[in-house]
Amino acid sequence: MTKDITAIPELDNNTSFIMGLAYKQFRTLANQKLIADFDITLEMQGVLRVLAHLGEVPQQTLAETLHRERSVTKRLVDNCIKRGLVEARKSEINKKARYLALTEKGTKTKELASVCLQKVNTDYYSPLSANEQQLLQTLCKKLIQDNIILGSD
Repeated sequence: MTKDITAIPELDNNTSFIMGLAYKQFRTLANQKLIADFDITLEMQGVLRVLAHLGEVPQQTLAETLHRERSVTKRLVDNCIKRGLVEARKSEINKKARYLALTEKGTKTKELASVCLQKVNTDYYSPLSANEQQLLQTLCKKLIQDNIILGSD
């Protein structure tokens, strides 16, 4: 017997609706904690993670890595710059290209926020066994298509 979420069968039996609702709930919980503790959002933490992993990159590379529209990425980056987490510089070769890198504050925030998010993850996914969590991740990865760029949510 499956749990009714809305008591509307057309919604409760719609996988996309249920996946979206689960993500929105996780995102809400994560954002509440990140904003309270670090003044950042889950999406901004994504920027910090990419830059920590790749180092200094053009803003376009960041947008492509996050599968986000350029305008959405620009807004995310601008918010990170305002908080002193990311620094931007113009390319010497291509004056239109903006290169991004983490600041010292950005590196520290990313590390502390990662610890915070691990707790949110552990709590949120606790109803699932380790095997179910791995299966969920595997199934979601099967659904993700490379050629779809995400706008703002």
